[in-house]
Amino acid sequence: MKTLVYSEFERLWRRKWFWLLVLCTPVLVYSTGIYIQYTLRIPVKDLSKIFIVAGLRENLYLICNFAVATLVAAVFTEEFRSGQLRLLFVRRFTRGQIFWSKLLVVNTSILLLLIVYAVSSQVIVVFWKFSHNINGTDIFGQIWSQVFEYYGWAFASLLAISSLYSFIAMCSKSVTYAIGICMTYNLGVLLFDPLYMKLATLFSSIPLLKNLIPFLLIPYLQYKGLDQSLIWNWSVNGAIVIAVLFHLILFTGWAYRRFTTDDYLY
Repeated sequence: MKTLVYSEFERLWRRKWFWLLVLCTPVLVYSTGIYIQYTLRIPVKDLSKIFIVAGLRENLYLICNFAVATLVAAVFTEEFRSGQLRLLFVRRFTRGQIFWSKLLVVNTSILLLLIVYAVSSQVIVVFWKFSHNINGTDIFGQIWSQVFEYYGWAFASLLAISSLYSFIAMCSKSVTYAIGICMTYNLGVLLFDPLYMKLATLFSSIPLLKNLIPFLLIPYLQYKGLDQSLIWNWSVNGAIVIAVLFHLILFTGWAYRRFTTDDYLY
């Protein structure tokens, strides 16, 4: 199994586009800082205190999800449809082992990109402090617990949506189809939120259910729910946990079944 996992990591990480994705992350961070600073007109002194969280918040529900869709499509759809998996199937590895190794590679790569984003954000904050003579001894520019808490929730949401995207990828005819369907879903959730928010208001007397209905759509959870999670309201945090577990269990299970039982190679 270790050999299989190593092989999957090697197969993904030797691709130039993956490292281009990693190298583009600091550029994204810098561009986000410029956008927030000049478009939203937030002073650098104030922005440096919240940028590590605020910067990720601006990109999580769209650009980060696009990166996840690209990873999933490359790892699953491309190899499904190109016949590259035949070489693995004729070896001693079971389809279940192959599936879990691929999912591990995808989620580890997501964690790597998230770490690169956090480090890049901190570098920008340090640069602002030196260039604008901003006093402060705190390392992150804001409370440690809030940084780790928000990034933890963000990672959980990306794991959830990677499970959904994995299932979509295995049902898609090509990488283009997979990414297109994933991003159509993502944009649809963000653009038509009044529809399911009206449904949620019907359960206003049950706070957990009221929050759970929109949070089951992960892009909306990333866009609105994670901000609310920092106040530690039991109904909000409970709804987030349920929504994440729902995706991890249901869509990972469907993706696993699709991978192990369906003859998608023909």
